[in-house]
Amino acid sequence: MSITGSLEDFSLPEIFQFIEKAHKTGLLTLRGLPESQAMPPRVHYIWVHQGRIVAAANRLDHQGLVSLIEQCQVVSDRVFDKLVHWCCPLDVPLGLYLKNQGVLQAEQLKRLFQIQVLQQVHALLQLKDGEFKFDQNVPIPTREMTGLSVPAVVLNQYSLIKVLLEKIDNSCLNFKLLPAHSY
Repeated sequence: MSITGSLEDFSLPEIFQFIEKAHKTGLLTLRGLPESQAMPPRVHYIWVHQGRIVAAANRLDHQGLVSLIEQCQVVSDRVFDKLVHWCCPLDVPLGLYLKNQGVLQAEQLKRLFQIQVLQQVHALLQLKDGEFKFDQNVPIPTREMTGLSVPAVVLNQYSLIKVLLEKIDNSCLNFKLLPAHSY
């Protein structure tokens, strides 16, 4: 089932409230209207699992988190490439796998989640003109997942998001591995 609409009719905070209260799982696609007709619309993707935001990206090639980790240069390109493309199981969030392998520390994982999800979604809350589409039960790409999540409705609270951006509190994050059948 798919739900579509305009951000003028349903704001992003209202959409997040619906997703959390109904414990939805799927992909929320946001397409912001361009400021000029010469520019293509910006598209953003937010994956949710049982009402919690688990990943966000501006592309669908499952390389957003990989690129972010490469930019942070926490491990050599050669080692990282082998871990990601040859060793990482497809049913485990990439960030969690790298943490369990000792490649990432817990604080690095939190920082990646902050950049990938919290900062990106916070910026999207400013979006007023655009369209949304929510597709239920879309497989969540584990290569885009840190293994952390946050309740969708939490991001509606501007004061709280500032605190989250400054310091991610473990009580707001879910370190549990998602069930394998949900991917």
